Amino acid sequence: MIEAFEQVVCTVIQVEAGAHGPSTVFRVRFPSGETASLNTLDVRLNAIGFSARQNLVYGVDQRGRLVALDRTGRVVGKPTHPSPVLLHATAGAVVGERLVVRSGPWLHSVDIDPGSPTYGHVVHDAWLWPWDGVTVDDFDLNPADGLLYGVATRSHGHGVVVSIDPRTGKTRPVPGVGRLPGGSGYGAVTVAPDGALYATNNRHGGRSTLWRVALDGSGVVTEISSRQALHTIDSSGCLPDIPTPTTTPTTTTTTPPTTTTTTTTTTTTTTPPTTTTTTTTTPSPPTTITTTTTTPSPPTITTTTTPPPQPTTTPPRITTTTTTTTIRPAPAVPPPILPPPRITPPPVPPPPPPPEPPVPPPPPQPVDIEVPDRRVETMAPTNNAVRDQRRWGLALMVLILAAGALARQAASRRR
Repeated sequence: MIEAFEQVVCTVIQVEAGAHGPSTVFRVRFPSGETASLNTLDVRLNAIGFSARQNLVYGVDQRGRLVALDRTGRVVGKPTHPSPVLLHATAGAVVGERLVVRSGPWLHSVDIDPGSPTYGHVVHDAWLWPWDGVTVDDFDLNPADGLLYGVATRSHGHGVVVSIDPRTGKTRPVPGVGRLPGGSGYGAVTVAPDGALYATNNRHGGRSTLWRVALDGSGVVTEISSRQALHTIDSSGCLPDIPTPTTTPTTTTTTPPTTTTTTTTTTTTTTPPTTTTTTTTTPSPPTTITTTTTTPSPPTITTTTTPPPQPTTTPPRITTTTTTTTIRPAPAVPPPILPPPRITPPPVPPPPPPPEPPVPPPPPQPVDIEVPDRRVETMAPTNNAVRDQRRWGLALMVLILAAGALARQAASRRR
């Protein structure tokens, strides 16, 4: 039976712990159940689930803190603050961006989106009903119907595969599924791509047993492996395969050379012979002589020869990538504005010296007028006329001299 499913591979992260101490991280492959140890943690971890969007495993430690692991089993980031409602969480699975855990009769949905303001907080609660859901120690999301699948157990009796609605907590048995042995609980449950549920019983008959339960309604239950009993165990669900990087080969397209061939065309033109008719008329006697002259023209052959051009070979196209760097020219600096040349005004000629005042002519020399002696007055009356004439003559002479002096003075001023 197991050989029929060897081609289907599902890898999960699984945490296991004894009665005391931290958890150890394992990698388990289905359907073979091959186990490999990855890392030992500093905390005791349970209720884990895998976020495909973040490629991380989330779980809750013994203090009620949210802890993240990578595929190698190492802690990523720092745990959140402790939450009292997450204490004693057992079952866990990621639905969307929420880690749904069971703590007692409650389903708590914890926000695991690192970019959300409610990261690490419980954002939804649901009451498990009926009572069978309280004994489910682990569940996994079935992508076929969006429900959580786990195994409910009783202290006496068989284990039953049940489905749980993560929104309402409604629990119901899955029809057509075979029964499992009872025991303390099934702490690791995985829904695999092969359409089966892989469930590990913590302790039954002193052993921990891995079972494969067909979900196709056939009721087939198969034991895969058995080992030492475990106290705490939990599974993350299937991890998708990491895509292998694909190298795309580079295709080089070479354009073959193009050869142009020109065909030479020869054109031959044949000219038909030319016939010339000459008519000669003689007036007397009237005789008409008709002479027909046929001049055969040799055929004209025109040959046009087009020399073949050289073959044109188009070389393969070579793509050259040219990087053009545009250097912005420095901003033009306007030439400095030079002050206009200083124009020296022509020297102002000094004003001409004021004309020297005319030198007044020397005053006329005083004319000594001889005053006749009074004794002349005592001359005889017969000499009075002569004496008066002399006086008037002297007076006239004085006036003439004075007038000449004044005229000279006026003439000198006019100059």
